[in-house]
Amino acid sequence: MPPIVYPAPTCTECGLESSGRCPTCHHSLCLDHFGLDDHQPCARHRAEHAGEYRCYVCGAPVRPQQWSSAVFAHYIDSSRCAGCHRYICDTEHTHYRTEAISLARDGLRSHRYHVIQRYCAICAPLRRFGGLLGASGILAGLCAIAATAFILLFR
Repeated sequence: MPPIVYPAPTCTECGLESSGRCPTCHHSLCLDHFGLDDHQPCARHRAEHAGEYRCYVCGAPVRPQQWSSAVFAHYIDSSRCAGCHRYICDTEHTHYRTEAISLARDGLRSHRYHVIQRYCAICAPLRRFGGLLGASGILAGLCAIAATAFILLFR
């Protein structure tokens, strides 16, 4: 019986062995093409929507970035608040910043993605609940439970 051969995925831009997948477009990319400006369709999308990448507080331009330091280690900074998903600038309006590490399997290989999470002034105190959107979802769920209990008890 012949041995089972698992082909390594190749970069969609140049054809070399890929080092990971873009979290935005999910294409397999090598170290040289992992950046957002280095591969299509992400570079085209960034150029067409350049006006959307602005801090919601001060209007300063922000630059979402991603880069690879090794074949298995990739860094992703979306420049968005993890709580309300709006773009915020790094220097003035990021009040809390942390780095989360997620492991993703890709066939027989695994990749380590270092995702930079940032929170604006509104979402920073609520980061334990998922920011502003997470806290409002929890509050809506509690209100629904309370309304259901009220209806069932007093009908």
